[in-house]
Amino acid sequence: MNSGRQRALLAALLAKPNQPLSVEHLIEVLWGRYPPDNARVALRTYVMRLRQALGDELGGRIVTRPQGYQIRAEVHEVDLLMFQRHAMSARSAVREGDWGAAAGELQRALGLWSGEPFTEVPSASLRERELPHLEQLYQRTLELHYEAQLALGHHDDIVLELERAVESHPFRERFWAQLMTALYRSRRKGDALAAFQRIRRELIKELGSEPGLELQQLHLAILKNDETLVAPQVSEEPEVRQQAIESPAMVPRQLPAAPCHFTGRVDGLRVLNRALSQTQREDRTAASIVVIGGIGGIGKTALAVHWAHQVADLFPDGQLFLNLRGFETSDNPIEPETALRSLLNALGVPESRFPAQLEAQAALFRSVLADKRVLLILDNVRDTEQVIPLIPASSGCLTVISSRNQLTGLLVSTGAQSIRLGPLRMDETAKLIEDFVGDERVKAEPEAISTMVAMSECIPLAASILASMTLSQPSLRLADFVEMFEETLSALDRLETGDTATSMRSLLHGSYRHLTDDGRRLLRFFGLHHGNQVTTAAAATLAGMSLANTHKALTHLARNHLVENVRPGQYSMHDLVRSFAAEVVNQEELEADRRLASNRVLDYYLHNIHRAVGLLMPTRRLTPLPTLQRGVLTAHFQTVAEAGAWFEDNRSSIIAALLKAQDDGFPNHMWRIVEGLAPFLEWLGHWHDWYRVAKNTVDVTCALGDPYAEGIARLEFGSAGDLLDPTGEDAEPELVRALALFEEIGDISGQARTHHRLSVYSGRRHRKHECRHHAERAFDLHTKDDNPGGQAEARNALGWYFASFGDYDTAVSACREALTLNRESGNLAGEADVWDSLAYAYQSSGDLDAAEECYRQVIPMDEQLPRLRHRYNKAETLSRYGDLRQELGDTVGALQLWRKAQELLEELNHPLRDAVHQKIHSMLGQ
Repeated sequence: MNSGRQRALLAALLAKPNQPLSVEHLIEVLWGRYPPDNARVALRTYVMRLRQALGDELGGRIVTRPQGYQIRAEVHEVDLLMFQRHAMSARSAVREGDWGAAAGELQRALGLWSGEPFTEVPSASLRERELPHLEQLYQRTLELHYEAQLALGHHDDIVLELERAVESHPFRERFWAQLMTALYRSRRKGDALAAFQRIRRELIKELGSEPGLELQQLHLAILKNDETLVAPQVSEEPEVRQQAIESPAMVPRQLPAAPCHFTGRVDGLRVLNRALSQTQREDRTAASIVVIGGIGGIGKTALAVHWAHQVADLFPDGQLFLNLRGFETSDNPIEPETALRSLLNALGVPESRFPAQLEAQAALFRSVLADKRVLLILDNVRDTEQVIPLIPASSGCLTVISSRNQLTGLLVSTGAQSIRLGPLRMDETAKLIEDFVGDERVKAEPEAISTMVAMSECIPLAASILASMTLSQPSLRLADFVEMFEETLSALDRLETGDTATSMRSLLHGSYRHLTDDGRRLLRFFGLHHGNQVTTAAAATLAGMSLANTHKALTHLARNHLVENVRPGQYSMHDLVRSFAAEVVNQEELEADRRLASNRVLDYYLHNIHRAVGLLMPTRRLTPLPTLQRGVLTAHFQTVAEAGAWFEDNRSSIIAALLKAQDDGFPNHMWRIVEGLAPFLEWLGHWHDWYRVAKNTVDVTCALGDPYAEGIARLEFGSAGDLLDPTGEDAEPELVRALALFEEIGDISGQARTHHRLSVYSGRRHRKHECRHHAERAFDLHTKDDNPGGQAEARNALGWYFASFGDYDTAVSACREALTLNRESGNLAGEADVWDSLAYAYQSSGDLDAAEECYRQVIPMDEQLPRLRHRYNKAETLSRYGDLRQELGDTVGALQLWRKAQELLEELNHPLRDAVHQKIHSMLGQ
């Protein structure tokens, strides 16, 4: 094979036969740490050429896997696999005391070794990865070979070989011990003692240490002519078991049938393959264990069994499978003693040999599996205590455990590898459904497949149930089934099979039964929570529990894969789990208790929004709150950053709770929450959310007959609509109606805020006189209301929009007045806003030097202000400052400022990011 990279590719595949190798690994083998940009394409080309070079039969052995490539090979076809098999057989013979058989196996193994591997393979990466392991494998096998020769009395024959071995490996003390033993038995005591002195001098000179205990004891025994040296010595391999267990006549092959339809799980397969490779290392001493975790129906057993069938041939001593029934609704998990008896029976151990005690049974099980290569799958494990006695100690065995529990104790005590299964990707779920229903139906109705994917929430069992239901009536269109599914309101009813083994409701109920009391209570009350995520404090308020107990309960639920800890203090839940929780809370909690819980969580969001607004925008005046009810936790924000972080953590849940407040019987919470929520949604650019919640709230408040509540709702609805459609006219009637409502009840603050919004609305549409009128009215009403922050805001709006009208004197005068008001009241945020408006006014008038000075004032202020509110303000300022630098001919400075602005807007996912991006693109395109 002339191509060096083809040789490297073939060598890498053969170094791990029957194991998928990732694309990333093979790229590193071929190109090292600095691959070309087209490495993935080039790798496919090399694989194609390698297949062609090997011919149809051998080339067909290289198969594509989801995670990369794999070469299929039988044991007798690969020297490395044959070497490992002979070495393992030799060790088994040693443990049985058959040194003659061991010597024969070892000679056959060493006969396969023809020098240093990979000498003609141009891949430093492959050599670095594989050579140390192969060298250790060879040396340990060579040590055992010499041990067998010594045990058989062939000491004279191996002295020269041992001399060469210590020359090649001068610090491998086992070779020196064997050389000294062979010399002594060959009546060369002096040479044996001299050999000890040689190694001692080398160790002291090179490493600064004395020989190890084995060499020192052997040296002393030679000096004393110890009689035990004459007899054959047993190697350092474990002693032959005192009670040998007969090998079973039949090798157990207990794997269930592989799943007919399997897709995805590339990461999980990679972990399993890595664990498999560890069992094949000769220097491995620890047992290999993999724990697959996830909620019921997520595909844990399917992954384990699918993979097990692929690698079964690599476990010639058997494959064991045992369902421990840890989470079945019968609440009858298999006890460890029963499980061990079942496993020992499968291994052919007569029941007469079973000890009475659990510890002794576990020890017997480990003894039977010593030196064997067995794959053990322990399915549906309840907890660590149930499974610990069932784990083999042999490094050649691999144990795969599936559980709805994280089994943290097992992971800590054994160092097991963990696979946490979540939902499939949408394309993987579609592929799973397509495998069930067939290509023809898929091509005819692709939209129906997409709907079924969404209904399944990408949980494999749910997708399989929906897909299999369509097979019962193949004459019906998929759209007909989708319509029937949609008519079934409960997601769990939609997935009901009538079989406890496959019913999503039964699987979830099995998990629910095994929770702690607090875990069950918290899960139940999650059925009343409408958001996709929940914080610890919100969960505690909802369930009426202490923070400490809630934290413990959430940790417990996470360990059982019923919630997911997406970030510190923040948890999410699958919709199917939430549907189950909603069923259970309605069944097990009184209506009055459910209502109290819903009221508590709405109060939690409302009161904490007010606290956050008070820190972030102290000049904003919100409607006074009703008395806080018992059981509602309130946040004690120490800094503006904490208040902002709280809002960002809870935003989606607040919106979800607000939209359902009417259905839950709390319509007054809607307008109160919208009022506090609005400034956050405006600053962060979530204008569509602002519009949606305000529109819903308008509909509700109209039915309430409360003009103040309706005024608040219409004010926010009109303000959001103005931002979303700055040239349209739909927002104006809402703002005008809000003003009329506030005037009707004599609410000065509401009138002032609405006039301010109408001035902004008019300014956007270049209505100069209306803009001035509303700005002046807002200023006068804020003055009457003793609100200097509102006064400054009104003047600043007048200045900004009059700059856009070209009336720069009025603009600058209004901004200077606003600046004074903000300074007098100590409102740094307002002061920064006004400097920004002044910069805009001067820049628009052509006074670029004055504009530059204003930008130099505002940018340091923005750095001091809270990120949540002022990221957007800062981005706007940086964008316009970039425009100024462009006008001054500073293209480098302009680009830097625009890029900073774009970065902030990207963080916010703000709609204005596209305009800044266009500026950058236009300049770079020039």
